[in-house]
Amino acid sequence: MAGAAALLHRLGRPGAISLGTTPTTTPARLPTRLAPLDDLLDGGLPRGRVSELAGGRSTGRTALACAIAAAATQAGEIVGWIDPEDALDPDAAAAAGLVLERTLWVRPRQLDEAVRAADLLLAAGGFGLVVLDVAETAPDARTHWTRLARTAERSRTALLVVSKRRQTQASAALMLEVTGRRVRWSGGPGRLVLLDGLTCRVAVARNRIGRTGGEVVLRQACA
Repeated sequence: MAGAAALLHRLGRPGAISLGTTPTTTPARLPTRLAPLDDLLDGGLPRGRVSELAGGRSTGRTALACAIAAAATQAGEIVGWIDPEDALDPDAAAAAGLVLERTLWVRPRQLDEAVRAADLLLAAGGFGLVVLDVAETAPDARTHWTRLARTAERSRTALLVVSKRRQTQASAALMLEVTGRRVRWSGGPGRLVLLDGLTCRVAVARNRIGRTGGEVVLRQACA
């Protein structure tokens, strides 16, 4: 310990280095403007990190991602949406609040092209959020996610991967799972019945920079 103390003294900042520990910082957040979700996530999605939103067919995962992207564009952020499955409906997205003038919509044909596009957008900088909507597992997935995580960290851009099942594994700082989608109807006996919106349950399956295990129920209006 005497030798370590002497080394720290020669570095000129004794006491500024903790032996055997890794410095940690709290990342800035990208608010989702969904109050229950922001409360659960300590302010929103972490910037410079990978977040994944996983949910089965018809759970509302794409609609939730669209709501998050809409909030970002309304706050003045530029959003990149990479859509190899061509799942995004621009008209419905605009009706849900997505500012199309602040959205770059990329529709690659192959999954590896989608991953490459995400890497290019992250590296370019200037994007507050990049959404990568993938339905299938990418070839050499671990290598892809590791590279994207590093690029996101350098650019301080929030990367949101939208998937049917967990894919990013250890590369994601935040893992959200969407379940329990329910359709809400308005009206009643003798009245016109209209589609009023959707309700889904979002659980925090993993969170390396905050609380894990909580869940919220979100109500989304129909566009």
